[in-house]
Amino acid sequence: MAPIDEETFPSGVLRGDTARNDIARLIDPGLTAVIVARGERPDWLDELAELVVSRRLVIARTTLTAVSRDEFADWSRTALADTDRAVARPLLEDMTGIAEQVMATTDVRRVTVRVFTEAPTRRCGFHVDTVPPQAPTTGAVRVYNGPTTEYVAGDDVRSMKDFYAYLSRRERVSREAGAGPCGDEPVSEALGSLIAMDETPSFLRPHAPVHRVPPDATVYFKHIDVRRHWSPHPVTDAWIHRSPMQGPPRLVLNISPAERVPAGPGRGPAVHG
Repeated sequence: MAPIDEETFPSGVLRGDTARNDIARLIDPGLTAVIVARGERPDWLDELAELVVSRRLVIARTTLTAVSRDEFADWSRTALADTDRAVARPLLEDMTGIAEQVMATTDVRRVTVRVFTEAPTRRCGFHVDTVPPQAPTTGAVRVYNGPTTEYVAGDDVRSMKDFYAYLSRRERVSREAGAGPCGDEPVSEALGSLIAMDETPSFLRPHAPVHRVPPDATVYFKHIDVRRHWSPHPVTDAWIHRSPMQGPPRLVLNISPAERVPAGPGRGPAVHG
């Protein structure tokens, strides 16, 4: 079984301090992700965790396609309408702040937002995230409570050809195991094969660790243009990651650019890292 490393930041992943400047460094071809941790943990995050774990705050798996900052904020106010203001207000500010950061970094006005509260399952193994053709490739993921996102170092990946062969087989085994789109835990006899694939990913070098994002951190990371998905592109062109396999319900936010950078006088170059 691949060991879990919760302490170190491997090559290709930067521990960020100042969000805007550090995220812009994703233009570096050797970087796949910038992990920006909060300072002192605010009390509202503990209250939020209690609400999510007790299922007093439930957000069904939702995808908002090509929304503006204001449209996302309006949706969030509705989704959090029954949540204590002491939690809802800073949560809304934090989520929209991440969206604003992605927009500012990539120079777009619309993003795709995926958000949900859900206990981890084997639904989502190692993968790379995609963006529409010619869209900037920097997006973000934030796990607000519970076990955080797991990822691997590019140096530990045999090749993208090996990774995509693994991904293709895992998707097939996952379907056979019954891991449907609602995130239900697999119950078929294929579950054993799925667990074996997750515990010893064949695309990793022997004894390579699986890294875990620190708590209370936002990851800004490289996606891949959907036209290049499944191609033997360089390993450092995308961040290979997965959801944890078990744990309590979590609130997860994922944001990615949803449009090409608009042309026009006075618009500076975007970071497409």
